[in-house]
Amino acid sequence: MREFATVLLKENLTPGKAAAAVFLGIFIGVVPIYGIQLLTAAGLAFLFRLNKPLTLASTFINNPLLQPVIVASSVEVGYFLRSGAFRPFHLSALTEPFMMLPKLILRMGWAGWWGSVTGAHMKEELLAWFMGSVVVGVVLGGAGAAITAVVVRAKANADTGLRERIVLVNRMFAGCARGDRAFVRWKLRLDRIFELLAELLAAEDQGSGTVVDLGCGYGIALSFAAFRDSKRRLVGCDLDEHRIAVGRQALSSSNADLRVADVRTFHLPPAGLILILDVLQYLPADEQLGLLKRCCSALVPRGKLIFRVHDRERGLWSVITMAFDRVIFACGRAGTRPLILPAVDYRRALEDAGMQVEERRFRNRLPLAHILFIAKKPMTEVAAEGAA
Repeated sequence: MREFATVLLKENLTPGKAAAAVFLGIFIGVVPIYGIQLLTAAGLAFLFRLNKPLTLASTFINNPLLQPVIVASSVEVGYFLRSGAFRPFHLSALTEPFMMLPKLILRMGWAGWWGSVTGAHMKEELLAWFMGSVVVGVVLGGAGAAITAVVVRAKANADTGLRERIVLVNRMFAGCARGDRAFVRWKLRLDRIFELLAELLAAEDQGSGTVVDLGCGYGIALSFAAFRDSKRRLVGCDLDEHRIAVGRQALSSSNADLRVADVRTFHLPPAGLILILDVLQYLPADEQLGLLKRCCSALVPRGKLIFRVHDRERGLWSVITMAFDRVIFACGRAGTRPLILPAVDYRRALEDAGMQVEERRFRNRLPLAHILFIAKKPMTEVAAEGAA
């Protein structure tokens, strides 16, 4: 029971999902649908896969202390929407519809209560209340969502050491040329892959084996892996000689081996973690799958292969992502067009290699849609017996 409660409380607690849960809960708490607020909040949280306890808790903004303020504000905003001017608020004008609404709903149901309300004044009050509550709900929900996102993001960053990792990486590249330092700094700010990578590297089961980055560029991801473990062996390759030279300079105090080499022919040592970030789209389909197979073979038991590809199933976001990549290919004179296979093909290749596969779809701070594949190599029977 305790495990179930823990899973439920931590369900979908990313900054975006947590913010959406709070927004939904506050909005439903403000809108006057008394009697079905909790049921509606639970149903929508289940529909949109939001954190249910957080959504339900947010509806309690409609409590005895805040309810008079919420109702009064909603009525005033409603009058402004209808007439273009605020109307002096009188408690007596609000009390009658506020007290009658629950009684009418309970007696006649939602379908018939509105027709039974007599008096143009009461109908005007109730209509203003409903209209204004939508606006007040959006405003309060938006404020609550923004605060929630900041708090959850700050807590997540603290848990994974993201801020400390970024400080470390910027310090490692401080002695490099200004243009290279600027690229690294903005890459860390704009690319969400480093948030996810910090989370994965902070996991208890990540291990401390060799880290290999195929297409490592400047070696930023390898610098992340060196956090709190400067002796960890770091291996990377890339075709860009300048970036490899800069990476060697930045990682000179680490146990790093960066080489100018092609990922297709690069020798893979036994590794606890292999990274392939923004490389596969340069290769033909058979070479992509062949490289993934080689990586799976090189992993030690419980080792992980993490790679990123574009998400082909996000509509407009996918179109923008592919267009952006074509521009990058054209500027770099790659001589080919980016090739992204269907996600099911990558998953099938990994599962055929005996890997346990997880997919994470995410959008960058730039309007780019990606899928992060996290493939874990299970322990062999021999390794499992030895561990026992």
